[in-house]
Amino acid sequence: MKRKRLTRLAAITVVSTVLLVTACGVSNQAQTTPTPTNPSPKTQTVDPLAKYDPPITITEGRLIDPNNTAKDGETYDNNVWNKLFTDNGINIQYQWTSTDQNSYDNKVNISIASGGIPDIFPVNGMQLKMLADNNQLADLTEIYQKYASPLTKKIMGDDGGLAFKSATFGGKLLAIPQTHPTIGENFLWVRTDWLKKLNLPAPQTMQDVLKIAKAFATEDPNGSGKHNTIGLGAAKGLWGGWPGLEGFFNGYHAYPNIWIKDATGKLVYGSVQPEMKAALTQLQQLYKDGIIDKEFGVKDGGKVAESIASGQLGMFYGAWWAPAYPLQAGKNQDPKMQWQAYPILSADNQPASAQNPFYVSNYYVAKKGSKHPEALIKLLNLWFEKMYGGSANDYLTYGIKKDSTQVYKFANIFGWPPNYLSNDRSDHIMAALNSKDPSKLTVEEKSYYDEILAFRNGDNKQWSVEGMYGSFSVWPAWHHLVDNKLIMQNAFYGAPTPTMADKGASLNTLQNEEITKIIMGEVPVSDFDNFVASWKKLGGDQETKEVNDWYALQK
Repeated sequence: MKRKRLTRLAAITVVSTVLLVTACGVSNQAQTTPTPTNPSPKTQTVDPLAKYDPPITITEGRLIDPNNTAKDGETYDNNVWNKLFTDNGINIQYQWTSTDQNSYDNKVNISIASGGIPDIFPVNGMQLKMLADNNQLADLTEIYQKYASPLTKKIMGDDGGLAFKSATFGGKLLAIPQTHPTIGENFLWVRTDWLKKLNLPAPQTMQDVLKIAKAFATEDPNGSGKHNTIGLGAAKGLWGGWPGLEGFFNGYHAYPNIWIKDATGKLVYGSVQPEMKAALTQLQQLYKDGIIDKEFGVKDGGKVAESIASGQLGMFYGAWWAPAYPLQAGKNQDPKMQWQAYPILSADNQPASAQNPFYVSNYYVAKKGSKHPEALIKLLNLWFEKMYGGSANDYLTYGIKKDSTQVYKFANIFGWPPNYLSNDRSDHIMAALNSKDPSKLTVEEKSYYDEILAFRNGDNKQWSVEGMYGSFSVWPAWHHLVDNKLIMQNAFYGAPTPTMADKGASLNTLQNEEITKIIMGEVPVSDFDNFVASWKKLGGDQETKEVNDWYALQK
């Protein structure tokens, strides 16, 4: 999974916290979803931004980034967010912290098993299900209605309530979803300076992609005189915004890790559909021909990123934030390096759709019996007020400073509007650049505008901002996908069903091991049918039944 931090607020957040949720949610029972975005007037009886007097102390478990240091000496224990919370009467004591995701998940699982959970902490969908089943969580239904600020309700309700459905059990809101932008991670990124050097046209079809990949791997595009280039990026994790293979599969109308409708209107799991085999056949051939790195099966995203910085990788499928990570590092090493984003390209005469994951990856929970479960909501209020309240000074103090220090990462609780990354932002910035009039831009948009101007005036370190919001970003490709209705949404946005909670991890491992073995030629593509049979027998059929039971209740 991706763990690197990006250079701007949205990009860094997506990269550092988004966990692909292929089948996460919370229960397949019939739910009466609360309506936290439309509370009744009688429940709004308190000031949602009021200071605690006397102050309170809450415990928290937290994942921290050991590389996050501010230039003015701020740390996780001493920063503007801590001071803000303290000034509002909220003192936070860490029950435990972790510096990597695996360690954090282990500590959460141990706390759940022992019953010694903190007052407030983030969890993934499976952990939320365990906590709900164990009756360890505070009911936040009325608490949210009473304490959430108008701005919090507006932002959290931007999706019509779907995120809250995934956190609702038996009619009770048991967690606050940590929302992320509703944009997929599947765009084709190509080194266009290599295209020009090899006299290759921009890709228009999957056949072009394969031709370019071969040329990049065999025709010495980096001019080293050595056979040391890679045509298509891949990593041992297979999926995600860097480098992920979802986009390649999408070109063959296959949609791994999400639930899609079949011809009968039922939901089926994309990873076990027949369309997967055509993509696997081609990936196996690319690996055999040395176009995919022979060592991809043991390299994580960080290791693959080194091939960008060293000028050895020419193409991959990835997210809108790729210019910030990992491409900026390559641009720093080679200022002549240039990349361009393209939409998913089809292997046949039917347009290819790009899959889009559910936009909730993690959840914030409050312990049942905690004296102040509402503190969770009040912390979220402070986040939204400072980040989206409209004050330029607040954004520069609590978000990203003028010296590019990413202060927002010190916050204990955060979330992004589901529609945060609409193409409007790029459109506004590009319009301002073309007209040379930034007067209509928001504070955040103006900061990107200034950095793009800095890049165009010679500051190569701001190249990534141009790549995320400017002339060679994904947004023209995103326009194409949206305008032509070529987005394949994950049709399941509930919480994990019982079988997902019990067997989901083992089924995912079975899937990823099989796909890796097929790509590496350890088993023939025909073995995919045996994998599907095993997947169904080991829990997939029951999981599918539970998903469709849930789906029937949503109609």
